Amino acid sequence: IGSLLPSYPYIVVDTDYPGTVHRPPAGTLEGDLTSDDRYALVKANVDELPMVQLGLTLCDAQGNLPVVFVDCNIGYPVPMERAWEINFSDFDVHRDRHAAQSVEFLRSQGIDFDRARACGVSSADFKEKLVEVLARAAPRGDDELTWVAFGGAYDLAYLVKMLSDGQPLPESRQEFMDRVRALLGGRVFDAKYMAENCGRADLRGVGLRAVAANLGMPRPIVEPSFLAGPKSLTACRIYTIMRMHVLSQEDVAACQG
Repeated sequence: IGSLLPSYPYIVVDTDYPGTVHRPPAGTLEGDLTSDDRYALVKANVDELPMVQLGLTLCDAQGNLPVVFVDCNIGYPVPMERAWEINFSDFDVHRDRHAAQSVEFLRSQGIDFDRARACGVSSADFKEKLVEVLARAAPRGDDELTWVAFGGAYDLAYLVKMLSDGQPLPESRQEFMDRVRALLGGRVFDAKYMAENCGRADLRGVGLRAVAANLGMPRPIVEPSFLAGPKSLTACRIYTIMRMHVLSQEDVAACQG
């Protein structure tokens, strides 16, 4: 990742976590909350629950993914596009609070929580490597580092928590955004926000898969496709299409942050 980042300065992230245990008051939908109240809900959940997976896709300004040569035991290396999916060891399904339905869904998609606990990487160890990579390889200028997520409140919150050594998130939404800028650097975009505000009714109020389908994207061939790695790849494709073919440069710039 460190060696590829100067040429592929767009980092698209997705996270999986053990659901939410803090919810809006009874009879209140999350969409009816103020922005500050929604942030307070994100903070309460992220402060208490660890991250299970991180999906990470790099691309360049044209949306091209890095290509690496992989040994497939056929006598010669094969070029393949590369994205990443990291399993973390922090979550103990037997002790930590979680939403049972969310955990069962992740389990149905192939996550072995006991194996992740034994063989995954700790978020603290991953944080040390990530900080080192960003300090050494982050591009500047016209190829400024760009972070992207889809519906990214929890994704960015978990990144901030990890880069803050697991400390509680800031109390206010403005302090949180200041910390995002301080820790991640570069620009931040939410591909869902871009889709919601591009003027197309078929991209408003729908999820990742529906936005991808309505943009004419083929489904990724990676299975299972509901986990963090394939979702980060889909978010990368959506962001590229929104930036290059749907929104004007001025409208893209207005979505930053």
